[in-house]
Amino acid sequence: AKKAAQEEKRQAALAEKQRIAEEKKQAQLEAKKKAEEEKAARAAKAKQASKPKAEAAPVAPVKSRSPTISLFGLGGGDDKVAPAPAPPAPKVTKKQPPAPAKKQAPRGVPTLSGWKLNGDGSISGSISGSPSFRDGERVTTSQIANGRIESGSVVKTGSGSQYFLG
Repeated sequence: AKKAAQEEKRQAALAEKQRIAEEKKQAQLEAKKKAEEEKAARAAKAKQASKPKAEAAPVAPVKSRSPTISLFGLGGGDDKVAPAPAPPAPKVTKKQPPAPAKKQAPRGVPTLSGWKLNGDGSISGSISGSPSFRDGERVTTSQIANGRIESGSVVKTGSGSQYFLG
C-alpha cells in the first residue's frame, strides 16, 4: 500500500510537470504568434507609409466658348443660347504639416549658436541674450557640469552659468 501511494504521488508529480510544461509551451506559442502579428502590423504600416499618396489629376483649363445657337426650330422658333459651362472645381492642394517648432531659450538664459564641444568639456559659440556680452560675440564657457549637450537643451557650467544650446 505504501508503494502504491508513493507511485501515485510520483504519477501526480509527473502529471503536474507535464501540465506546467504544456502551459509554458502554449504561452510561448501565443507570445510568438503575438510577435508575428505585431511584426506584420508594423510591416503593413511601413508599407502604407512608403506608398506615395495619389495626387489629384491636374484639371485642364476650360477655354471660354462662345454661346451655342440651337439649329432646331429654324422655322420661326426662338433662338436659344445654351448656358455657359460650370466653372471647374477648385484645385485641391495637399496641406503640408506644420514644421516642428524650434525650442526657444527659457527667459533669462542666453543662447549659444553655432556651438561646438571642446576637448576640455567647455563649449564655444556665438552668444545672444546675455547682459554681459554683445549679441554675436564668440565666447567659451567653463566646463559643462549638468545637462545634455545637444541642440535645444539647457546646460549648466561648473561656475553655475546656464546656456541654451541653439
